[in-house]
Amino acid sequence: MRMVITKRNYETVPAGSSGTASVGVSHDSYRERLFKYIPAEIVVIYVAVYGIVYAIFAADPLFPLAARWILIAGIAATPLYLWDAEHVTDWVQLVISTFGFVLWAYALGVVPVSALPGYNQVVASLALPIYVFLSPLIEGIPERW
Repeated sequence: MRMVITKRNYETVPAGSSGTASVGVSHDSYRERLFKYIPAEIVVIYVAVYGIVYAIFAADPLFPLAARWILIAGIAATPLYLWDAEHVTDWVQLVISTFGFVLWAYALGVVPVSALPGYNQVVASLALPIYVFLSPLIEGIPERW
């Protein structure tokens, strides 16, 4: 199960196919939250698609527009994928993971992001690990580490 289980949503999380809520389900540890909040599948697909388009069309004057659409698609795909494929229904987790995708794109310094006024690679490089290691603490300190 990909949904993060915390004190806030413990009562609404189904334990399994039986459909009974919270029976035998424990709160997620820090490490479990860490892995569940990172939208790794979307980041991998985004990097692959962006890399292919960049390799083929980097000299094309329409490449920045295509890169922006790829970024927008990644932002839109993150909550949709988690909701549909991973059955995440907790809106807090969907927002945290979507924000995480935006930070990953920001840290990668891709064309649509690096062209923004005020973009700073150092800030981007520092923001990503701060997000990754502090996001599991957003919903409180876990009981288990």
